Amino acid sequence: MVQDVFSQRQQTQAAALHSGQFSAGAEILPANLVQLRTLARQLPLHKQKKVLNDLAGSHASAIRGRGLDYAEVREYQAGDDIRAMDWRVTARTGDAHVKVFREEKERPVLLVCDLRAGMRFGSRRALKQVVAADLTALFAWAALEHGDRIGALLFNDEQETDLRPKTGRKQVLQLLSELPALPASAAVEPQQRMQQICRHLRRIARPGSAIYFISDWAGFDAECEQQLHAVTRHCDLVAIHISDPLEAELPPPGLYTLSDGQQRLSLDSTTSAQRHDYHQAFSDRLSLLQQQLQRIKVPLITLSTSDADPLPLLRQGLGLGMLSRASGGKRGA
Repeated sequence: MVQDVFSQRQQTQAAALHSGQFSAGAEILPANLVQLRTLARQLPLHKQKKVLNDLAGSHASAIRGRGLDYAEVREYQAGDDIRAMDWRVTARTGDAHVKVFREEKERPVLLVCDLRAGMRFGSRRALKQVVAADLTALFAWAALEHGDRIGALLFNDEQETDLRPKTGRKQVLQLLSELPALPASAAVEPQQRMQQICRHLRRIARPGSAIYFISDWAGFDAECEQQLHAVTRHCDLVAIHISDPLEAELPPPGLYTLSDGQQRLSLDSTTSAQRHDYHQAFSDRLSLLQQQLQRIKVPLITLSTSDADPLPLLRQGLGLGMLSRASGGKRGA
């Protein structure tokens, strides 16, 4: 789990961080997460499109609208939708009345962040859990920009932290403080833990919520798919997959020593057949995940720990187009 790569970088990453820069290293630092607020306007979640994977075709549909709150009853006017008729008031008064609704001002945004032992891995610029924490913070700041209610489900192998959706900067800061607070846990069977989390998500997800599930998706299986399918019936769910280059490709031929700080193992990447099989196994796992999520119409955004700036990929995956010139990029079509 190659944390030794980051030993020197950890001491200086806070000082080196510029406003709006994504974190590097092996540690989740709340100060870094706060800095990401400067990028929030570049991720307008309320404009996102639900873009399915390329394998499902170039289909895109708008996300669900905000919920409707009952406001009042008034007399029927020509052109009113008859489906809004209030039959009780109509029967009581003898005059036709309809229900009037107002659009709900605050949409629940639920951020699911995987901090299991398998996320404490990285071979390039950051551990997977650091990238996951950055993305969680960015989504939280983006939701705050639009006045949405912000909630979270943070989990490791042994416990989870629930933050029920609330509005305001205080809620975001609490979330950012909770991200590094979950203690390191011993690895457990990933399939069982992922099943537990998907069942838990199904219980707590409020209808109309926008859910962003950030994970390496280790252990996702048919049971998990079934649970998330139930969630998608009343919520909009986006899956974000984080991987490391070393999970996809073995390093150049040679003998390597890997360590998680407690144990060491040797890695032999000398044979081409072994390198091919290793890459194929990763590709097969990712393809299976894509197929599972496509069946329940959940878009999948794939990111790597080597991405210094994942924002363009996020925007593309959410159907937001390219950054405008004012944001330092090219104008979208």
